[in-house]
Amino acid sequence: MKVGVIYAKPPLDVNDTSPRTQVGTITFDDNGNAYRYVRVVDLDVENGDVVEVASTSQFDVTKDRSGGSSVGRVVAGVAVSDITAGNYGWIMVSGIHSAVKTDGGVTGGQFLIPHATSDGVADSGTAGTNDYQAFGFALADDTASNIVQAVIKCL
Repeated sequence: MKVGVIYAKPPLDVNDTSPRTQVGTITFDDNGNAYRYVRVVDLDVENGDVVEVASTSQFDVTKDRSGGSSVGRVVAGVAVSDITAGNYGWIMVSGIHSAVKTDGGVTGGQFLIPHATSDGVADSGTAGTNDYQAFGFALADDTASNIVQAVIKCL
């Protein structure tokens, strides 16, 4: 599948019922953060949800960790806006995200992995055990609201 890059900045907070650009396209903002245009399946996503690959197309994503629709438990990125299941939108694949959802036990400096059983949230990883699942690093301790600022590395 051919994947394009958009150099002009499109709006990132979209919830498109049909694709406005080629699915899989990557774009960058002025800070160097990278985003991929995807289709969300199974469950609606919100800003900060950790999403995983949901099909062999690589550009269908889901936060449905507990229901089993994640394929291979591979993180695709983190949602940057609300996207309805079946619709299209942008996820962050590289850069600093200000509000990644967590399980409430993340400490600054730890690497992030997808939670084993909870939909759309990150957990802290353990070196030598599950570091192969790492998709980013926490820049601070998570807040009382179970969110953390993090560097995302899914490219």
